[in-house]
Amino acid sequence: MINYTICVAGDGWGALAVLKGIIGQFNKIEILTNDKEVIELSSNSIIINNLHDSSADLVICSGYKSIIQKSELLQRKIINIHPSLLPKYRGYHAVVWAILNNESKIGITIHEINEYIDDGPIIKQFVFNNDFKSNSFEIMTYLLQQIENNISSTVEKYLNNEIKTIQQNKEEATYVGKRNYEDCKIPFNKGFDYLANFFRAIVTPYPLPYIRFKMTKREYIVLKYKFHHSNVNTHIGRILNIDNEGLWVKSRDGYLVIKQLVDKEMNDINIFTFKIGQQLEL
Repeated sequence: MINYTICVAGDGWGALAVLKGIIGQFNKIEILTNDKEVIELSSNSIIINNLHDSSADLVICSGYKSIIQKSELLQRKIINIHPSLLPKYRGYHAVVWAILNNESKIGITIHEINEYIDDGPIIKQFVFNNDFKSNSFEIMTYLLQQIENNISSTVEKYLNNEIKTIQQNKEEATYVGKRNYEDCKIPFNKGFDYLANFFRAIVTPYPLPYIRFKMTKREYIVLKYKFHHSNVNTHIGRILNIDNEGLWVKSRDGYLVIKQLVDKEMNDINIFTFKIGQQLEL
């Protein structure tokens, strides 16, 4: 048993990965969370309501959404788990943005927290070599498994001053914003390379890729599709053919052939109920 008190602050997958990695490893564990699954996993830990109540030697933030005040940073060591290879992709939904930007390497970073967002010195990073096949859920699962497997030993070395942190190079920093439902609408004006990445990136638990009809505003989720290359110049986002293969929607590099559509309740939609010439939003 490692003789340190650790506080885990946050919700969701990230907090669960950290907690799984440190349970049974440290002398005392505190939990600051609103996540029922995290609370259930930490049944033998101390639940606290805010950082002021913590007596921890180290706070590990993962999926923690509150801004930590500078005064709090002066009182104790606080680190964060961020799903990117910092200084790239500071901000929300970093793995999705990395896939959309066709990055060859995607990663997750353990770093110190300072008064700026995702700016503190790097403690350790884990890398996923993009195979351009794995989706965002699969990549996040891999990265969080690395956190679960390594967080305990990394924290022990960090607290024992056995790790030399690395200052981030702000000149290399990129910043991305929080994605929303509208960002999951299929952008027919993008090329097929981008769309292939889009379908890999936008998977459960995110809202799935969908289309919206321009006139009726009705929306449908796309489950199956294929790309058909063509350099014909015509109306992008319009249904231009319907056959046994699906709805042929003009996109920048040809046609996105939509093979299976469902409604929001996941009921199958008959593609032959649509009409050639109907326009989809871009």
